[in-house]
Amino acid sequence: MNIRDRVKLSLYSEQLMKPAAAEMPAKTTGSKRMVGSQTDTLSISKQAEAAQKNAPSLRSQMNGVQFEIYNLYVDRQRLNSQIDETLRESGISLSESEHLTLHVDGNNRIIVEGIEDEQKRTRIEAVLNNSDKRFGARLLSHAELIGEQNGTPLDKEAYEKWHVNEFLKTIAGLSLADVSLDEKGELEGGNERLIRVIDSAKDPKSDLEKSFQNMLKKLKNVLAKGPDTIADRSASFGYAGGTLIDLNVSKGFSAGQLNEWLDDPFLKEVLLNNS
Repeated sequence: MNIRDRVKLSLYSEQLMKPAAAEMPAKTTGSKRMVGSQTDTLSISKQAEAAQKNAPSLRSQMNGVQFEIYNLYVDRQRLNSQIDETLRESGISLSESEHLTLHVDGNNRIIVEGIEDEQKRTRIEAVLNNSDKRFGARLLSHAELIGEQNGTPLDKEAYEKWHVNEFLKTIAGLSLADVSLDEKGELEGGNERLIRVIDSAKDPKSDLEKSFQNMLKKLKNVLAKGPDTIADRSASFGYAGGTLIDLNVSKGFSAGQLNEWLDDPFLKEVLLNNS
């Protein structure tokens, strides 16, 4: 899945979530806030789309491969800056000798390793797992795009499992563990909010009839396969000096790693000038 495909998927997901939030009863303000934070925080691919729109003259000088690399590097710089700023605003500073490893699991949770001060490690995890920032989800997407640059295709089953779980969490405050299939292959479990979604999928007057149908079909597919049989999305990055470092890849996108493999003089000059 290339950047353009991810842009479409991101826009689709955003369109899907907004009406679901609008239909929620007033007492679910917490869930509304969560939906708002998801739609307010741009995904990695959507940021890339914005970069493309804002740089038409630069785009005209690049081929498709060059511009994908450019977008990834710009996104990397943005993530570096936002993570560093978030840590600083929380009163957390890292010395030059502190080299962390950030692991992200399929629930978007970031786990920090490589720091001896347990209290500091716990504080860093709490800051990075702030749901408003969505660093975990963004790092997962970023890692997959980096993987594609290194010849690793997207694990579509793992992504679909993550996607339907996020769908359940956003529109109904549920997870895959809360729902199952009955003998007829229909959904059971859930709550009133999920029932509203199921009803909307059957309503030809609903603007999101087909979108909900598509998501519910994906949900049933995941449940039929068995969520436990499908791998979770995951990612790991090094982090030092305010910079994310790609691990176990030949094409890394930190400034230091980029110099090791990028042999395009024009692109290298453009990227390093945007550092």
